[in-house]
Formats: sequence, structure tokens, C-alpha cells
Amino acid sequence: MAGALAFPVRTPQWVLTYQGVNITANISRMVIAITYQDCLDGASGRLEVELEDHDKRWQHSWAPSEGDLVNLMIGYVGEPLLPCGDFQVDDLSLSGPPDVLRLGCLAAYITPAMRTRNSVGYENQTLTQIAATIAAKYGLTLIAADGTSQLTFGRVTQRQETDLAFLRRLARANNYDFTIRGRQLVFYSQTSLEATEPIATVVRKDVMRFAFRLKTHRVYKAAQVSYQLGESKQLLTQRILAAPAIPTGDTLKLTVRCENGQQASLKAISALHAANMVRTTASFIAGGRTVYTAGNNITVSGFGVNDGKYLIGAARHHLERATGYTTEFEARRVD
Repeated sequence: MAGALAFPVRTPQWVLTYQGVNITANISRMVIAITYQDCLDGASGRLEVELEDHDKRWQHSWAPSEGDLVNLMIGYVGEPLLPCGDFQVDDLSLSGPPDVLRLGCLAAYITPAMRTRNSVGYENQTLTQIAATIAAKYGLTLIAADGTSQLTFGRVTQRQETDLAFLRRLARANNYDFTIRGRQLVFYSQTSLEATEPIATVVRKDVMRFAFRLKTHRVYKAAQVSYQLGESKQLLTQRILAAPAIPTGDTLKLTVRCENGQQASLKAISALHAANMVRTTASFIAGGRTVYTAGNNITVSGFGVNDGKYLIGAARHHLERATGYTTEFEARRVD
């Protein structure tokens, strides 16, 4: 009895709201599985709910419609729940027997307008101003990283790209990126994100499966960028060393359009970072934890030379009647 009290069993919990109504109690016996996926790489969050429908109510009085709004929170009883956000029903499928309905949902912020290609020119704008313009267009609040307001463009053009694709291309070319959480567009420096303190430690006993991969091909010790300076057309060159240092390897050579040395340096840093950031990657399947979310840093320990600090790039939280709560996540080493 003392042992049972010392190590209480954690009970998974989820709260599902549909069209503003909490339907958790109504559907708890019907739910077969709930899966929430979160990514840093630009893919939108996804939610899938798998439901038993032996009495056919989801095919009649409870029939869902595309565009219906769904909200999910997951975690454990008595602990803070992970707010997964708002989603819209995007895909419906019914199979059987037995009758099973699957609700496939996309993050609610991905609207048809966001999927429309546009052509726009921005003149004498900072990166923050461009991000703020796009955020305001969709009713989002911009949360900007320190330093982004100092990066100014004489002219930058969006040519037949969606607004989010254009903003992501511009950000990544200068070693920034963004994610959308609820109604906020969070703009951040990739270097600053990697520098944040780990939020959890992963050891062997925590995981059901793991895999590590070390890549040596196309890993660079430095980047060299060449560009022409304004109307003078003077050819300039800048060289940036990898951080953390790579003792061996080639130099990544780039010829890019830049307006000044600041842009040249950022583009060199960004290209070098993009090439080297997948040098060491890992994937895990573990008992469900809400801290295993995209954008969080973790410490990996007990795996020998693979030990270190990793940034989670994608996570899949899965609640299933038969297996409980598990999290599958991918990460890359950042120390």
C-alpha cells in the first residue's frame, strides 16, 4: 500500500470543445483515439479525433460540418493541461463495420485567404514592420524577437507567394522564423530559440523507442558570401565560422543579393545554420508529457556521445483507449 501511495498512477485527461460547447463528458465513451501534431517547420498544427459511432448519431443528429471549430487541451488529471489551440474540421471519413468516424482538423488560423498567392512590394521596411503588416491582415498580434526591428530592406518583393510562405522565406534567409500560437504570430531568432534553457531531461527509462542519426555529408565549417554593393557594383566578400565550431568540412560558398554588410552576414549565418542544424538528429517515443512540444529545448542524457541539448522540431501527442497517452517527437542537437 505504501508503494502505491508513493507512486500514484497519473491519469490522462483531455478536454474537447466543439463549436464553443464542452462535449468531453458526452463523447468520452465514444473516443477511440485523439492525436495532436505540432511542428516548427511551417506545417500547420493538426488534430484527429477517432470516434465509435455504433448508434449512428454522428451520421445524423450529431453530423459534423467542414469548418466547425474544435478546441483541445490534453495532459493529466490534477496537472496543467497543454492548450493545443483552435482547429477547424477539414476532413471527414466514415468506415466500418464497426462504424468509425474520423474528424481531421487543421489549425484554425489557416484560412482560405492565407492560402491565396499575392504579389506585393515592400520599400524601406524593417523585418518587424513587414511581419506586423502580414499579422494585422489576419487579425494576429505580432510578438517580435529583439533585434528584428534593426534589419531594414530598401526593397523586397513578394511574387506570387502566399503571405506566410513569403514571410517564412524572408525570415529564414536572415536566420529568423515564426510560429502561430492561437491569435499570436511569434517571430523569433533561431539562435535565440536554441539558446533557451532546457525544459526537461530525457533519459533511457523515459522512452519506449529512440533513434539517433549523425550526418557528416554537406556539413560546413564556414560560409562565404559574395555580393555587390549598391550602384557601385563593388564585389565584397564576408566569411562566417560555424557555431558551435566544426573542426573539419568544406566552406559553403554563396552569391546572393544584399543591400549591405548586415544583410550579407545574416544570410551567411542563416545558410550555414540551415545546412548544419541537422548534423545530429533524434527521434523518441515516450510516455506522454506536455513539455514535449515543438520549440522547447530538452537535455538528452544516458545515450553516450549522443548526450546533449536538443531542440524539439515536431511532436505528436497521441491519446488512445488501448495504450494511454504517448508522445512521439523529433529533435536536433543544438549544443
